[in-house]
Amino acid sequence: MTAYPPPYQGYYPGPPPVLAAPPPIMVAVADQVPQRRATVAFRALLAVPHLFLLYFVSLAASVVAFIGWWAALFTGLLPQFAVTFLSGYLRWTTRVYAYDLLLTDVYPPFTFDDEPTYPVRVAIPEPQRLNRAAVFFRYFLVFPVSLLAGLLAWGAGTLMALVAWLITLVAGQLPPSFHLAYVAVLRFTTRVHGYWWMLTPAYPGGLYGDRPGAVAWADGLPAAPAPGSWPPGPGFGTPGPGFGTPGPGFGTPGPGFGTPGPGYGAAGPGAAGPAYGNSAGGPQGYDATRGYAPTQGYGAAPGSGAPQGYGAPQGYGAPQGYGGPQGYGSPQGYGLQSGYGAPGYGTAAGYGAPAPGYGAPVGYGAPGGYGLRPVFQPVTWLLPLTSAARKLVTTFIVLGALIAVLYVGLYAVIIRSAINSASQFGTANVAISQLNYSYTALSTTLNTLDQANTNCGQSLACVKLVDSKYASAFEAFSGQLAGLSVPSGSAAAEARLSADATTAARDYTRLSQATTAAQYQSIVTSTGIQQTLDSVDSDYTALVTSLQGTAV
Repeated sequence: MTAYPPPYQGYYPGPPPVLAAPPPIMVAVADQVPQRRATVAFRALLAVPHLFLLYFVSLAASVVAFIGWWAALFTGLLPQFAVTFLSGYLRWTTRVYAYDLLLTDVYPPFTFDDEPTYPVRVAIPEPQRLNRAAVFFRYFLVFPVSLLAGLLAWGAGTLMALVAWLITLVAGQLPPSFHLAYVAVLRFTTRVHGYWWMLTPAYPGGLYGDRPGAVAWADGLPAAPAPGSWPPGPGFGTPGPGFGTPGPGFGTPGPGFGTPGPGYGAAGPGAAGPAYGNSAGGPQGYDATRGYAPTQGYGAAPGSGAPQGYGAPQGYGAPQGYGGPQGYGSPQGYGLQSGYGAPGYGTAAGYGAPAPGYGAPVGYGAPGGYGLRPVFQPVTWLLPLTSAARKLVTTFIVLGALIAVLYVGLYAVIIRSAINSASQFGTANVAISQLNYSYTALSTTLNTLDQANTNCGQSLACVKLVDSKYASAFEAFSGQLAGLSVPSGSAAAEARLSADATTAARDYTRLSQATTAAQYQSIVTSTGIQQTLDSVDSDYTALVTSLQGTAV
């Protein structure tokens, strides 16, 4: 009873169950069995082909789900094409996730179809009417369970997955508690996806297993047919005329055959003479010939009496070919030959109850000999969890929450760093522009003052006037640097340049206050003003280089 028609139907349709609530999607996984360590070691690589294809299929599924959402919003039903496609995609992804979680060692098939022989089965209920309000607000309704599914994915698919992988690699088998816990996570995740895609109105639940006394709607479904099997047609399941119900002269003898007349069955009125019926001491004849019952011409042919030469023939006793005739009673190759039964009369071989080789042919009914697996039909679709498995599920959630917090924190740091980088990038570009403008203005002023100082010649008063203008120029430059916003990485270079400009302004101010040429020369020597001017140039170059490195 699935939600999809052939060729994606996993079970032959049966009578719909009466349910008090919308039926959820059911997932059944076979019990844990030993796994090959080679496939366990390279499980992630083995799953890559499926994951690669499922990425593109997921894009198509998103488009189908979007179209189906609009249809369900107006009609209250998911279109059949969407049901078929999304159901198949859900089965495929569930099998791949189960394989990746080490729930089975069997490689998943590349198909949308339900695979009865695969040890992971998904039962999807038939399409049901959807609440339009729930469809409209589906994103908000699914958000809490999606968040929980995400925490489970972080917890079960990271550190705990590594632990489970190492245990399975060493022991060759997933521990029972891990197996059940992962089945619970897989089923819950499948239900979340099925609800998101509107395959069922049942809200996802059952993360901690099914409660005692619960009933699974899928338990009432008929067993899935074996691969390659088909419903029996006429002449196979129900024998046709002449096979199941014998015609006249075979099953129920006609007149003159069932009740022997004088002759073969009982020779004349009174006592039977030597004939072919049940004569005393005579050969077993045609009254109940093996394989024929009373057959036409032998039971009691009208007007036969006791023919000469057929009573008790000399030298025959139980004549070959008459009493228990070779080729007639239980003929070699016809009686109960392997694969034939009793051809054309009782139950024909290969028709009613087929003999070995026809009834359940190898590779069809119960596959064998061709690499096919037997059908996996779960005893129940319910999932009872042990105490250890429930604790593991809780561990998955807690660990997933911790990893999520770390992830969010790391992501916040990365975002903040990116924002700071972008901010510093803009700040550096602005600072470079402003610095170049200020330094160009300072250089222009200094070049002009150098020419004026040259023109002063030996006039101390003229030189002192020019020095005061030098001091004013460096003070203005230092003030511009103080108002310059630079990235934190360039702040030290900016501080050195500002200090050099301030020192130069102070030294030029002292020179402008000299009263004699000797005092002027003494101030030049003591301040080392030329070195200060050289430092301004070098520090400016260093600051520009630092700003450019931040702006890259």
